[in-house]
Amino acid sequence: MKKLLVYGFCFAIVVSCSFSKKSPSTNQPVQTETKQSALPQPAPAQPGELSVGQASGTYTAKGAVVELKYAYAGRAERFGTESLVILLTDKPIPPDAVAEEVKSTPLLQGDKIRGLEYAIDENGMWVRYHPSQYQESGTNKLKDYKVENDIVRGVDENEGNLSGGKYDRKVKFVASILKCAEKIIRRRT
Repeated sequence: MKKLLVYGFCFAIVVSCSFSKKSPSTNQPVQTETKQSALPQPAPAQPGELSVGQASGTYTAKGAVVELKYAYAGRAERFGTESLVILLTDKPIPPDAVAEEVKSTPLLQGDKIRGLEYAIDENGMWVRYHPSQYQESGTNKLKDYKVENDIVRGVDENEGNLSGGKYDRKVKFVASILKCAEKIIRRRT
């Protein structure tokens, strides 16, 4: 009787082992655990936060509302002064054209891309709407404006009081300051 129990027990083990999951190619048990990558993963952005290179919000120019999605920044000359230039656009600027766009805005002025162009220096802030070319200047009125580790961020909310409501903007942005734009200024001087 003991032999029958031992044989029955062994038979049960063999049967249960044959029903376990096997990998078809190696005849090894399939691992159901997923392994974490050894590389560090970037921290996910908090809800409502922008990543570098992003803009959110809109501007209105003569009744046309433009949604802005992209943010670029670099140093360039405006009005005879070195300025931090920030471009917020509705379409992406091709990577090989960003330095030239920061320097002289050929795509924005050519109506290929719509957006806002900011120039910030020690005298204040200037903003131009593209393609309409409407401009405003004054003291720096950006909220939460910060330049840190070559990243510029800010919020601009303007209800259009100077233009009788024809031009307004409500935007938020985070942009990396382009290094090659600084070289362009230094070569010219």
